Amino acid sequence: MRVTNNQMYENLMSGINKQLKIKNDSNASIASGTRFQRPAQAGLDYKTSLNLRHTQSQIQGSLESLTIAESRLSASQTMLSDISNVLKRAQTLAVQQASGQIGPQEHAAAIGEVNHLLDQVANSANQQWQGEFLFSGTAVDTQPFSVDASGVYQYQGSDQDRTVSVSTRQSINSNVRGDEAAFAQAFSSLTNFQTALANNDQTGIANAISELTAAGNGIIDLTSNVGGQIKAIQSYTQSYEDMKFSIDKRLNEHEAADIPALVAAMQQADIALQASYSQIANIKNLSLVNFLR
Repeated sequence: MRVTNNQMYENLMSGINKQLKIKNDSNASIASGTRFQRPAQAGLDYKTSLNLRHTQSQIQGSLESLTIAESRLSASQTMLSDISNVLKRAQTLAVQQASGQIGPQEHAAAIGEVNHLLDQVANSANQQWQGEFLFSGTAVDTQPFSVDASGVYQYQGSDQDRTVSVSTRQSINSNVRGDEAAFAQAFSSLTNFQTALANNDQTGIANAISELTAAGNGIIDLTSNVGGQIKAIQSYTQSYEDMKFSIDKRLNEHEAADIPALVAAMQQADIALQASYSQIANIKNLSLVNFLR
């Protein structure tokens, strides 16, 4: 079967286009560091990459949620520690005032300080974090505590907890609600002490010592519970970090370009192109000779 010059030329051009594509694809892979950039280049490998990246995105989302939850709980823990310190100071004042050896000036100073301590507890309990109230549950735009006309502090937040999903089947609480009994104890023990001081009620002052101690213990227990929540979140975070590392590694191994092999392929393509260009030149010269004949 006779092969014409035109057929030879078309075959060579087809080969040239193929080698040019190899060079272009290799250049793109070297530049991006990945084996493929388009679905057509990879087929099922591209789908595997999409699945891995979807998992990667889910893990990253969980890590971000856990980070926010840990920060929120850490801020709550700080406020609870502040309340605990206030109650300790109030206990000290109560013991001093119950001794019966306090003069009028010290008594008046104690009244003023207790008023200030009560304000401190209210400020801590109504603290915001990133524009949201810490202790209002899901009602993040509602101030959790307000004082009524009789001087009693009332919780007005939500009875629902804020949660973070740590898996498709499990969520954990990421907040402390102000309707915990420890908050009510803190407010009532301080207001009772405040009233006893204002009335110079020695029995009430003596009773305030045990009330403030019990309230302080309640806040300490609540602070400890928050510490447990933070540790649980840190444990989940570490697990997700390990998963992220594994997925990142697998994705990199799946997509990473073999640079030495790509360079070798480009070199081979260059050799093939030079040979093809040389053959095309010979065909053109031959065609010119035949034409002159």
